[in-house]
Amino acid sequence: MVHRLPLPLVSFVSGCVLFAVAAWTGLWLMQLAENAPAFWPVNGLLVVLILSLGLRQAGWVLAGAAVGGVLLQTVVGAGAMGLALTASDLLEVVFVVYAAHRLRLPGSGLESIFNVTVLVAILSTGAILSALSASATLAWYRDVPIGDTFPVLWRLNAASAAIILAPFFAWVKPGRMDQFRRALRRSEWPLVLEFLAIVAVAAGAILVMRDTGVSMISFFTAPLLWCAIRFGPPATASLGSAISLAIILLIVAGEWPRAYNNTSIAWQLQRTELALSLNAIPPLFVAAALAGLRKAARDLKRSQERLRYALAGSSEGVWDWNINTDETYFSDGWYAILGYQRHELKEVVDTWGALRHPDDTAETARRLNDHLEGRSPRYSVEQRLRHRDGHWVWVLDRGGVVERDAEGNPTRAVGTLLDISRRRARQEELDRRAHHDALTGLANRASLTESFQRWNEEKRSFCFLLIDLDDFKPINDLYGHQFGDHALLAIADRLRACLGKRDIAARIGGDEFALLIESRLGEAEQTAQRLIARISEPIGFADAVVSTGASIGIAQVAGGNPDFEGAYRRADIALYDAKASGGSSYRIADQQQRADHPRGDQAVSALLAVAGVEPADDACQDRENAAEHGSG
Repeated sequence: MVHRLPLPLVSFVSGCVLFAVAAWTGLWLMQLAENAPAFWPVNGLLVVLILSLGLRQAGWVLAGAAVGGVLLQTVVGAGAMGLALTASDLLEVVFVVYAAHRLRLPGSGLESIFNVTVLVAILSTGAILSALSASATLAWYRDVPIGDTFPVLWRLNAASAAIILAPFFAWVKPGRMDQFRRALRRSEWPLVLEFLAIVAVAAGAILVMRDTGVSMISFFTAPLLWCAIRFGPPATASLGSAISLAIILLIVAGEWPRAYNNTSIAWQLQRTELALSLNAIPPLFVAAALAGLRKAARDLKRSQERLRYALAGSSEGVWDWNINTDETYFSDGWYAILGYQRHELKEVVDTWGALRHPDDTAETARRLNDHLEGRSPRYSVEQRLRHRDGHWVWVLDRGGVVERDAEGNPTRAVGTLLDISRRRARQEELDRRAHHDALTGLANRASLTESFQRWNEEKRSFCFLLIDLDDFKPINDLYGHQFGDHALLAIADRLRACLGKRDIAARIGGDEFALLIESRLGEAEQTAQRLIARISEPIGFADAVVSTGASIGIAQVAGGNPDFEGAYRRADIALYDAKASGGSSYRIADQQQRADHPRGDQAVSALLAVAGVEPADDACQDRENAAEHGSG
């Protein structure tokens, strides 16, 4: 059975071993370079280890590194100075780890100019801190001036850390290796061969440098830029680090440059590493910029695809209006709503005006101007546009300004178009049911009351007619409610036929109707006579023919008086008088209602019924009976 070691123990041991081995490698290279600092991999590798294991293991890794430093310094006999130099290295490691974590560099993939700038700034600052501490240590123990050691140590720490950490931060990104493996599985060998060609060019240049002694450092800009354009930050950072490390090792081994054999290796390293940095960093910026553009393009493509799928699922069309030129883009969904092909309409803003219903033009223009001038946060209007087949399509047109010029004037607006014909139809049907009688299609009691109040507010002069059918109950009792319903439908049609276009007919009870007629009293009397004659005509259903009559009460309304309650009371009293005279007649209400009229209480109760309130006494029992007779 395999037992896993605790992670803190693994972190401690890893830090100890890594520091000891990496530091020994750095000392060995320095010995080969005639005691000139050449390459110090310790700090960069420790940063990689901590970020790989997680920040919670940083303390254990640093403790192990400190122990590894003590062991190494004991072996080489550096004493207290060696321990101080180890502390300088750990200071740089702590700073780089903390700063990189705070600025979210791990996982960025160096896919933006900001990320590369942050990397350069962090490594430079960390190298300065470490170099200052190490220079102060050497000045204290060896009396070496800080000015002599600081530039060398800063160059050593910065270049060494960049060689290790640039590829690390470029490669360490979620999904990076999966992306690499998918590329290999898709048999993208042409790209692999292209990258190998770039590597071969760089390797060939290094060999030429070794064999001829000619400096070709500036040449490496070409393959690095090639790599940046084609393969992005990971490949560019890796190739740049490999080239830099190879050239540093050539200098340490004494293989290059031959032209400067009379100079110290330290001077050669300082000059070469500066040149390498100037050649390697710009291509990394280029790779980061291109990676950012590719990522933005991918994000835009995904966003467009999501928008396209969402619009396809919602059946919405899209429009994009260049306000300065009036050029307008209409999506395929926009054309589909109106039944047009793309080539059949000009993509200009005037196309809206050509298709818009004339009655909707003013409201649409008002709402659009309100938004363009900043009086409303968005533009939204329901309007009718003409379909290619000729019928009108109700649409919800909405959008908003997305771009403005330096003066704040709108330059571009984007929005959507949604077909709401079905919703409008349902809304109109619900409105019809709420304001119309279900059987006859006439206005109902609520609609009658609203219309009366509106006409009164507009100070119209009109007549209120109250109609009650004579002897309608026997029809229901003898022939059944189906016949009764048929009779009510026939009577409703006859009422419509006798009225003008602006007049209103309503069914407010079982066999009770009310009319609003915009006419003088004399014309209303003529209308009442026609109504009595038409209603009295025989009504046939199946094999039966019946007749009924109508009693009508008329109340005149002018200048906003009387109100609905008063007009109803007067008309009801007049209706009672017509009934008392034998029916099939009309009466005109007196201007002054007689308080002792036997119909007064019943009129009040009927008014409550119109408002939908159940009567509370027996005074209106005959009115309830009439409602029962007609509703069946």
